[in-house]
Amino acid sequence: MKIAIDARSLMGKNYSGVSTYAFNLLKALFESDHGNEYVLFYNSSKLASLPKFDFPNVRYCGFHWPNKLFNASLNFFGWPKLDRLIGDCDIFFAPNLHFVSWSDECKKVIVVHDLSFLAYPQFFTLKQRLWHKLILNKKILQRADIIIADSGSTKRDLIDLLDIAEEKVKVVHLGGDKRDESSAEMAAKHHLPEKYFLFVGTLEPRKNLSGIIRALNMLPNDVKLVVAGDWGWKTGKLKVEMEKSKDRIIFLGYVSDEEKANLYKNAVALAYPSFYEGFGLPIVEAMNLGCPVIAGNNSSQGEVLGDAGLLVDPFNVREISQAMELLLNDRDLRQELINRGKIQAEKFSWEKTARETLELFNKLK
Repeated sequence: MKIAIDARSLMGKNYSGVSTYAFNLLKALFESDHGNEYVLFYNSSKLASLPKFDFPNVRYCGFHWPNKLFNASLNFFGWPKLDRLIGDCDIFFAPNLHFVSWSDECKKVIVVHDLSFLAYPQFFTLKQRLWHKLILNKKILQRADIIIADSGSTKRDLIDLLDIAEEKVKVVHLGGDKRDESSAEMAAKHHLPEKYFLFVGTLEPRKNLSGIIRALNMLPNDVKLVVAGDWGWKTGKLKVEMEKSKDRIIFLGYVSDEEKANLYKNAVALAYPSFYEGFGLPIVEAMNLGCPVIAGNNSSQGEVLGDAGLLVDPFNVREISQAMELLLNDRDLRQELINRGKIQAEKFSWEKTARETLELFNKLK
């Protein structure tokens, strides 16, 4: 089969969320499947930076139209047909929601990671809400042969919020990086405190970093919070809160995989009581590296964490703080959760994600 893949999510510099998923899925897919032909489609009016997948059955097909005009044409006029643009294909695979237009000839597979912008619109800017309204084209979803959801939670949201036919939605869980790239040099680089909780992710309202900071301030002063992630949106109040607690917060910004592995291994726990997640990659990353997890008791988080961590009400700051205090003081519980986490993490791998995705492709032959 000739499978076209929308690679536009891979053109950014710092990967997180969707781009991390797309990169790891494609890497595992290309390493295991040498029979199908893959074409990576992208468009950029500037010089595009894409990862190099050096496999004989993988090639790139790029165009250089102005993105605003290109996206507007796709959205409002349904032109050009992306599958025809690259020279026809059997399947067109979109690893995330984007502006697309397809002919009737090719099979269509699209991934929906979450519907947070529908469930919690207040967490997004007006511009983002308008953007999502445009790319969340219900007609496109209805035309898709298969919709892949990151979790059972996202599948339920697709059915309940968008009235998508249940039989069309297939759950394929994401994987998790098992590499331990930590080092003593990395520990020294950031002068990590003896006792700290870790937050990993883009700084945006949905992640509930404000709640974590307020929970931290209920704990003894020698307990710190390390924050690793790029600034996102609607962070005005968060910046004020971080400034007020600057003696207790170590903000690192975006970190490398090696640095992140070191942060996980030395943390008391990952503090991740998000208001909503489509999957929650940091949960699996933490479990793989022996870091206990505190997560929200909603959306996909319990599905991914199982009984390997502590689930809390993300709207209840005292409950978050109590969970943090428990892991600070109960060494036996912490070790038990580390052991359970490593077992739970075995359920998630990029190789499995790639295998299950390829199985869905094969069903469309």
